[in-house]
Formats: sequence, C-alpha cells, structure tokens
Amino acid sequence: MRGQHADELLAFEGDHVWVNKNIGFLLEKYPDQWIAVKDGHVIASDPDLMGLAQKIPDPRRTCIEFISTESLEMVL
Repeated sequence: MRGQHADELLAFEGDHVWVNKNIGFLLEKYPDQWIAVKDGHVIASDPDLMGLAQKIPDPRRTCIEFISTESLEMVL
C-alpha cells in the first residue's frame, strides 16, 4: 500500500512527463514563461518565477517549469 507522499511524488513526476510530451503546444502558448502544472493542466503562468509562485496555492507541491524558446546546448 502506497502512502500519500508516494502518490504525490508519482503525480508530480507525471506532470513533468506531461510537460515533456506537450512541449510544442506549451512553447506556442507560454513562450519564455514559467508554468505551474497540476494533474496535467497548466494552472498558472508568468514570465517571473516569483509572480508565478504568488498565483498558485501550494508551490512546493506543484510542477513548475520554464518554457524556453532558446535551444538548450549540451555541456560536455
């Protein structure tokens, strides 16, 4: 039997996976913004991280990602 903490962790991981699967849509709708995702839905967005944190009820238990239009370079 899983505890509440394990369930929250799985939901949090699922939201990160959702962001990766939907990155094209997210880049179009939220370019260069922070987004908060809960249960596979964007619940808030803001170009400023602190502004985003003020919009969501529980930042510590919410998937927060920066949707960047910049290409990521690999550091070797």
